[in-house]
Amino acid sequence: MSVNITSVAVSGIAAAEAEIAATESNISNASNPNYSAESVVLAAAPGAQGQGIGVEVLGTQRAQAPFLTGQIDSAQSSASFNQAFTQATTLAQNYISPSGGTDLSGYLQDLFNSFTTLSASPTDPSARTAAISAATNFAQASATLSGNLQQTAGDQLAQLGTLVSQVNNITQQVAALNSQVQSTQAQGGSAAALLDQRDGLVAQLSQLIGATADSAGNVTVNGVPLVSGANALTLSTTGTGVNVGLQVTLTHGTLPLQPAQLGGSIGGVISGAASVLQAQSSLNGFATSVAGAINSVYSTGYGLDGSTGNTLFVVPGTSGAPISINPAVTEQNFAAAASAAGVPGDGSNAAALANLAAATNLDSAAPSETLGQAFTAIASQFGSTVANATTNQQQATATLTSLQTLQSSITGVSLNDQLTHLVQYQNALEAAGRALQSANDITQYLIQVSSQ
Repeated sequence: MSVNITSVAVSGIAAAEAEIAATESNISNASNPNYSAESVVLAAAPGAQGQGIGVEVLGTQRAQAPFLTGQIDSAQSSASFNQAFTQATTLAQNYISPSGGTDLSGYLQDLFNSFTTLSASPTDPSARTAAISAATNFAQASATLSGNLQQTAGDQLAQLGTLVSQVNNITQQVAALNSQVQSTQAQGGSAAALLDQRDGLVAQLSQLIGATADSAGNVTVNGVPLVSGANALTLSTTGTGVNVGLQVTLTHGTLPLQPAQLGGSIGGVISGAASVLQAQSSLNGFATSVAGAINSVYSTGYGLDGSTGNTLFVVPGTSGAPISINPAVTEQNFAAAASAAGVPGDGSNAAALANLAAATNLDSAAPSETLGQAFTAIASQFGSTVANATTNQQQATATLTSLQTLQSSITGVSLNDQLTHLVQYQNALEAAGRALQSANDITQYLIQVSSQ
């Protein structure tokens, strides 16, 4: 059985050159986080009679860890979700429980203290003025807190337009890459670089909206498609302000995306805003309970002018709207007395108002607690929500770092290994070149011998 040394040597040169090219690509992209190390796939090239005629370059393949890729995308989604959620809720927490200054419960305590002072000196103009001022401060603090929370939620949701545009831009790129990958592979070329680029874009989508992709590049969000083959579907917002939502435009209509389906920054923004709005609703309800309880007692009292049946606060008919001080309240008609007969020296109604501080079952949301305890419960629950989100973000970030390190050990580029391979492939190229030169020398010798 003969061996075609020339064929073996030429194929060896081609194989070594391909391996050197792949190694050089690995070295030049070693710092690219979206790059996967590439290697050349070789196979023995059989001759017509089964003898070896060299080596065949089948193509280039990239290192992969598909199971880790899915876990990394999930961790990225979780980290981005909790980061956005924490950002929104931390801003709100600064209003609910400010590190400096007085929170809403402080203004409520000031109001009850003013009632106590007034009960002891019901005819003192300064005590009456102080009670009106404390009631005004509580109402204004409640309205300001409600407005700040509404503004916080609105500001967070205002980001959605930009984030949705980013998603649509990336999905269009993924769809274009899917087409290029399919075309390149159909022609027998290497799509490794295209696949690396696509993986990087899918990672961005996981960070933005919690998307995942299959091996063909089809992208979904909890089963809702964003990219199908070479087609990118359009994500858009619906509604305005705090009523904003998301939908995907399909061939025959639209499909809404529910908040529970969303991850990444977009999911965190929407869930964070929803949490802030829920806190706003709870606090507005708390303030309404305070105003209702005080009005119930206040309306039975009498002012210095003998008037009765008045209210201290205005409670709006719209559910969730903030309370306000009754503009008709004056120093003269403030209802500190319990009866007309007791005016002006009676302060028993002011005392009854002060006693509300220790009463329970005044807030239907917390029937077994005092009003002060009810506010503390709302603030504590919201604080726990923020703390949990912060912890989840830290855990997701730590998990992400660990997974990326593990993935890098599989798909990343080790410069030491690549430099070793480079020397090995250069030696192989030199050996193949010498074999080819030997084959040429033998051929020349045989020609010279046969011509003599």
